[in-house]
Amino acid sequence: MLGAGLVAWWFREPILRTASRWLGPRRTALPPVTDTAVGAPTPRSLASSQTKAERLKQPSGPDSVVLSPNEVAALIGSGLDWSVRKTFDSLRVELLEGALAVHCRLDTRAIPPDALGPLGLMLNPMEPLRLAGPVAIERPGIARWRVEELSLRGVPFPAPMIRQLAQRMAGADSTGAVPLRVSPAFADVRVHPTGVVLYKAKRSR
Repeated sequence: MLGAGLVAWWFREPILRTASRWLGPRRTALPPVTDTAVGAPTPRSLASSQTKAERLKQPSGPDSVVLSPNEVAALIGSGLDWSVRKTFDSLRVELLEGALAVHCRLDTRAIPPDALGPLGLMLNPMEPLRLAGPVAIERPGIARWRVEELSLRGVPFPAPMIRQLAQRMAGADSTGAVPLRVSPAFADVRVHPTGVVLYKAKRSR
């Protein structure tokens, strides 16, 4: 409790600035699913992403595969730890240049009461959450998605708070990176607004 109080005091100015913006009207709708940049997980898209991963495993298979937004959303949804995934309702994944943005309705009841300090008093049970940042394959079977942007109810949080909030809301590690389970066939990844390219071998930067 003392630690939470010290954090709230240390970040009191950004917290108060952020809180003041919560009082006005905010757009709370999640982005619509489109054919080009925003996808949602479905059983069909999960199956097709797994089929593409199997193709990469074949010696005679392609050097890379391209996942659609829906397939990427299925990959993220299945790759998150269940303790996190169960709090992310209506998951959407938006493809950006070099980064992924995850949109969802966050079950705020799963957040520790002291995580947001005074802002916690303003939360509804379900709030729109957006997390964004680059993703990289760390080792076979594990990718890391580094959260660099975080907004709740349409309000962006200041950089000093993002790492701690990503730990509480998305299961990030001490660096702000969220681990994702992926196929061991994936060795490298490139994210573009039109699709995510996954490679069977490391690419030079």
